[in-house]
Amino acid sequence: MKIDARGEACPTPVIMTKKALENIDEGILTVLVDNFASKENVIKYAMSLGHSCEFVENDNVFTVDIAIGYPCDLPVNKQASNDVNKMNIVVFVTSDSIGDANELGKTLMQGFIGNIINMESLPKTIILVNTGINLTTLNHDTVTALNILAEKNIEILSCGACLTYFNLEHNLKVGEITDAHRVMTRLFAADKVIKL
Repeated sequence: MKIDARGEACPTPVIMTKKALENIDEGILTVLVDNFASKENVIKYAMSLGHSCEFVENDNVFTVDIAIGYPCDLPVNKQASNDVNKMNIVVFVTSDSIGDANELGKTLMQGFIGNIINMESLPKTIILVNTGINLTTLNHDTVTALNILAEKNIEILSCGACLTYFNLEHNLKVGEITDAHRVMTRLFAADKVIKL
């Protein structure tokens, strides 16, 4: 099987690889990517599942071959996986960008939000404050991704004071308006808080 992830932004090559691997019991999956970071990410993901990988580079295209279903597979700790799935995870988003508030930072945040759905264990709540509320109001791609999560009963909460401050209280497209007390209740009750 072959997938062509050339031209795809992070984390799409890994997501494409993940979906392809879910449909293969044994054989070779070939993944084409056109940058070093994507090649490294695909290899690390496949190896984390116990698969072996080889790659070649030709004209700035990396061809990654992943061997599936051979004795190199590592046993999966099912008990640890089940424990993680029972955790009350809260994602706390304080900005609409990762790092500096520039185009790269906004692209990274969009990628992180879009990739939550592909995680082994999903959060119970996503809280958005400050400019993070742009992700539930102005950014079409993150609104779409968050709507998919909301359909899976993940609570999406946007700070009401923040929406008012930025004059976006009538622009909320996913989730609910919340207050500081509810935010603090969710954070203090969490088994794990992931801050973006």
